[in-house]
Amino acid sequence: MAAEMPKSQDKYLIFLLFLLLYLPVSKIHSQTDSPSPLPTKTDPKKTIVAKEEKLNSEKPAKVRMAFGKGLDFESPDEDASLNLRLRFQGRYTQGNSTNPDSDPTELQLRRARIALRGYVMNKDWQYYMQLGFSDQDMEKDRPVPLRDAVLTYAKYRDFNISGGQMKVPFNRERVISDGIQEFVDRTISNGELNLDRDVGAQVFSNNFLGLNHFGYNVGVFGGDGRNKTSGSPGVLSIAKLTYYPLGCYTDTGEPDLDYSTTPKLSFSVFGAKNVNSNRTLSTFGDTYDFARFTYNHSGAEFVLKWQGFSLSGEYLVRDADAPYREKEIGSQLKREYSRSARGEMIQFGYLLTQKLGVAFRFSEYYPIAKTDPTLTYSRERGIAFSYYIQDHNLKIQADYSHQDGEVSQNYGSEQFRVQMQIYL
Repeated sequence: MAAEMPKSQDKYLIFLLFLLLYLPVSKIHSQTDSPSPLPTKTDPKKTIVAKEEKLNSEKPAKVRMAFGKGLDFESPDEDASLNLRLRFQGRYTQGNSTNPDSDPTELQLRRARIALRGYVMNKDWQYYMQLGFSDQDMEKDRPVPLRDAVLTYAKYRDFNISGGQMKVPFNRERVISDGIQEFVDRTISNGELNLDRDVGAQVFSNNFLGLNHFGYNVGVFGGDGRNKTSGSPGVLSIAKLTYYPLGCYTDTGEPDLDYSTTPKLSFSVFGAKNVNSNRTLSTFGDTYDFARFTYNHSGAEFVLKWQGFSLSGEYLVRDADAPYREKEIGSQLKREYSRSARGEMIQFGYLLTQKLGVAFRFSEYYPIAKTDPTLTYSRERGIAFSYYIQDHNLKIQADYSHQDGEVSQNYGSEQFRVQMQIYL
């Protein structure tokens, strides 16, 4: 028979079991069941002072202003910016028209614009908006000041994308700003055959594949023009290819104010199709009552600038799918005509000094096939002088032109213009 365990050992075993079971449980309870401390009261004055100190420690927004640069705002962390610029063109026109329905003498504020541009989130997301407030900045049947409202994602060199209301990437004379040209205004061929602005989207690159020789634009637009919707199905599609034999460059306008040491040379071809247009000039002009036409557009252009010398030329075509449409309204047969035409321009300029430039140009357009009988051959030959007080930001221009055809109906065959531009 085994010997009995001493009673003293039983006491020790019971004490050890007590420690093993009781201590972990009591620790858990002490951690979970202990009451949380009462919230302390915050002094309102100390809170206000802390907020003011935090605001004072943050960097202020950057604000800059300079003539010809506009007013710049930039967030402290540089994740957003806004540039605001104003532009005015005051113009005097004198013609020799004897038409009693036209005034050959005119003094007007030709353009009054506000432009806003910048970026949001980062410099890849860029925006541009332009408003026009002069009488000729807005269409007569829809006096809306909005001209441009564009958002561009420009992260990738080969694939930039823009969406909104913008200039259709067609002929260069229309795409570049009227504020950076050698004459008081654009040519008559551009006035008849350009594609103006529209709502849509385009993808583009100014240095495709990084080869330093190619650029492109491909876009799809509504086809109704700026601030317009026709309510009928249709679309404007466009493509443009530019070749830079001597390397890509940034287009800074018609005159070579930079006195480029390396020649800037480019050639472009482009084409567009506007399906089911209800306007006489495809994306602008008068609106038809019932007619719809499909217009095919095409063209080519070149640019050369070097050491104060500039030369440019364009050839444009607009061809409708039918000469007219007819519809019986009441007891009468109504007819509305399309406008099919071709046109070209060539312009030469030279800087006599760093501030004084002279330019010459020839432009014409003429009807093709059967088309609107009021569309007749028109031609202009002109000379212009520009005095650049501060580049294009402050300049005075004067030009004289001899005009033939339908373009001479407003001011006559002789036209003289003087204009001052201020670009803040």
